[in-house]
Amino acid sequence: MDKRIKEMFPSWVNNIDENNKLILTNDLDSLFTVALLKKMFGCEVGMFYDFETLYSTQKKFEKDKVIGVDLALEDHETKTFCNHVTKMWKDDKVNPLSANLNNIAGIHGGKYQTNYFNKYSGSTALTVLSLYDSFNMLLNGHTELTETQKMILVSIDSYFFGVNFNGGEVFNKWQRALGLEMFNDIFDKYSKEDLIEFQKEHTLKGEIYMSDDGLATTLDIAFLQEHFPMLDFSINEEFTNEFSFQEPIYSHYYTQESKHDLQGDVFSFAVINRDKVSYTTY
Repeated sequence: MDKRIKEMFPSWVNNIDENNKLILTNDLDSLFTVALLKKMFGCEVGMFYDFETLYSTQKKFEKDKVIGVDLALEDHETKTFCNHVTKMWKDDKVNPLSANLNNIAGIHGGKYQTNYFNKYSGSTALTVLSLYDSFNMLLNGHTELTETQKMILVSIDSYFFGVNFNGGEVFNKWQRALGLEMFNDIFDKYSKEDLIEFQKEHTLKGEIYMSDDGLATTLDIAFLQEHFPMLDFSINEEFTNEFSFQEPIYSHYYTQESKHDLQGDVFSFAVINRDKVSYTTY
């Protein structure tokens, strides 16, 4: 990652250890990033959030020890790794403890007068790997990532969708900034349709959910574990407490509307298209 960008991340990213507790969410990006953080720092999952309910392994955590993973938390006192756009309009405030490239770049939504399409469209997992220069951790005796490993990594959050968007100018800019040129051979060899088929074949767009017997998933964990044996993708935490939120809201909005005018106490919030938001309140 470009040194100038790295220095703009909140300072807490340099002080993670086994005492931190992670908030896992419901997709592969969160699970893969959790596996990376467990490997690098020894921290464990303390909570699971499915955007309707927050489950936890104990009744209370020290707030300054909690870290969201692939989660756009609005609480300005809670740390999180995130890749979402979190500003409806350019004047919106963001969580200062969010390690988020789109916050750093000042990306905001709006149907008009927006820079939304300049956003970083990659995954939280790639952000973390680039931030900590940790790709070598995944080599498993090889001199470089295997083709399948690369295909998995670019499938997370469908990173490959951005390759030729608007001529690829924005995509290539972020590739250079994060040092992700290693994936160019995959983009040269495989089409968008090929990579979509790869995602489907290995259920890489599956979800993690709470069942009667605890956490379950439609993701192919065995496939992930086979190609990244150095990481732990297990989801066997026992959750003893839960807190329910209001039903998630998905809505369109007009240019210059602010997220600070939304009704209710917002827990998580993301702009999911230039004029559409998703958020959860309590």
